[in-house]
Amino acid sequence: MKLGRVEVALMFTFAFALSAQAQSVHEAPLCEAAKTNRVVEIVYDKDVSKGCLPRLVDVHQVAIGNNGKMYMHGWQTRGCTKGRDYASERIFRLDKIKSVEVVNGLFNEKSQSIKSEGWDGCIGSNCFIKQNICE
Repeated sequence: MKLGRVEVALMFTFAFALSAQAQSVHEAPLCEAAKTNRVVEIVYDKDVSKGCLPRLVDVHQVAIGNNGKMYMHGWQTRGCTKGRDYASERIFRLDKIKSVEVVNGLFNEKSQSIKSEGWDGCIGSNCFIKQNICE
């Protein structure tokens, strides 16, 4: 069976829509946390297999990248990052988040300062955020 251009285009559009839909499963609780300055506990990518505690993250914003994937920008206060536990500003891909739970917690002064400054979607000279969803 030979597929024409229209059929191939429809297949890619459908596949992209499914991918975007799968990524947005965690969008609502993350946006709620971003809008209300709440903290989330997330299990990210391979954390369980590494024996890591769930990550605690102050959610600053959720956005769509130029590649169509969804990202979260925030301040991580607990959890594995390159094999150790330290507080830092981080960007997370939503498709690598396994679970999200909004928990009690307050943004620390450094985190609140970073959120107040806003994020332009760049890491150094690499700007990859197309559209902000919520903050």
